[in-house]
Amino acid sequence: MEKNRNQTQKNVTRAAKTIKDGADAAFDAVQGATEAVESAAMNTVDKTADAVNKAAEDDDEDPKRPVNTYF
Repeated sequence: MEKNRNQTQKNVTRAAKTIKDGADAAFDAVQGATEAVESAAMNTVDKTADAVNKAAEDDDEDPKRPVNTYF
């Protein structure tokens, strides 16, 4: 009887570890995906800021060019 209980405890511990390892892998995958999306979003913001700054510089360089009044 004692041997069966010990084996059951080992099985439960092994199952718990398997579940935790699977959850850890899933969370790591989600974290990696989230970081990739964050990086893409930040790059988009940087590129947009660069484009707006370049457009503003271009307007300063050519005073005859019509000014975009939408900004």
